[in-house]
Amino acid sequence: MAAVILQKNQIIKKNTTFPVISVVVPTYNESEVIGHRIKNLKDINYPTDKIHAIVVDDQSSDKTVELAKSAFKKYNISGEVIIKEKRTGTNASVNLGVSKAKTDIVVTTDADVTFEADALNYAISRLLSDENIGAVCGELEPIVKKNSFTTSSEKAYRTVYGKICKWESNIHSTYCFNGPLIVLRKKAFSPIPETHGASDAGIALRIIRNGYRCVYESSAKFYEYITGDFSQQRRQKLRRSARLLEATIYNMDLISPKYGKFGLFVFPLRILMFFVVPIAFFTSVILWSYLFAQINLVYGIVVLIAFFLALISGNWHSNLVSSFIWHQIYLLLSMKRMFRGMHVWKAIERKKV
Repeated sequence: MAAVILQKNQIIKKNTTFPVISVVVPTYNESEVIGHRIKNLKDINYPTDKIHAIVVDDQSSDKTVELAKSAFKKYNISGEVIIKEKRTGTNASVNLGVSKAKTDIVVTTDADVTFEADALNYAISRLLSDENIGAVCGELEPIVKKNSFTTSSEKAYRTVYGKICKWESNIHSTYCFNGPLIVLRKKAFSPIPETHGASDAGIALRIIRNGYRCVYESSAKFYEYITGDFSQQRRQKLRRSARLLEATIYNMDLISPKYGKFGLFVFPLRILMFFVVPIAFFTSVILWSYLFAQINLVYGIVVLIAFFLALISGNWHSNLVSSFIWHQIYLLLSMKRMFRGMHVWKAIERKKV
């Protein structure tokens, strides 16, 4: 297959052969967004006749199933809806959807995101550029409809997240995938655990375990609405963090030369980042406050005030310091939530983007 896109803004060659793909969309009460999600598959720069959508519904209580079927007809998209017999969560939906796919390349996505026009072209081109690559994930572009502390924090976080993942990909692999856009080789995939771990991290870790690389492609962009409600963001962040930590714990055996530079460098560094850094950071804040208080109580109070001001500074201006502290808080709190069986959950508010 000729390269789809090699550089940003490069025109797709007319002789390019687009592979037939399956797009798996796990759903649960997505009536607000499912029609828009399927329409987006029609609107992107990828031949509609090369796309087969598989909606795997997790016992929705709204009109998700009916609206999905209607959208397939309305937008002339080849698709099917699989209704699970009982609600078992996203991981089980991903396993079922990929198992039903009849194509060599499978895309997994979410119902509440929108692909940029050439997102799939960039991701598939990267996947096919190297037989050792088993999966590629795209880059999230936050959509903010109401400015708030939560949206400022997320925007700051995203300025470094992709850079870290790209650096890991250049070394070998990253497993901190963005679940709403993952393109994978079906032969590289094996079922992920259904009752623990994040689905996106689970996919990447299984593929790495199977001897392939997992890479981050920043040109493959998709858009996702970021809630402006702190309580919803907190719930989302804690759930995502806990499931990511859980996936990491269950795959500790990947720290091995058997998995190349991923096992020797990337994975150990992520473990330090997820488990050691949050504990060390807050321990250091407490110790510095105590040490300065021993000199003068006022000094100790000043240290705590400085920490508090840094924590809430994101309320006035998006910055990495505030975002970093909040994400350390989420990681620390999530350690208590691991192994609680959060594979079945209620999504936050849904918005079209």
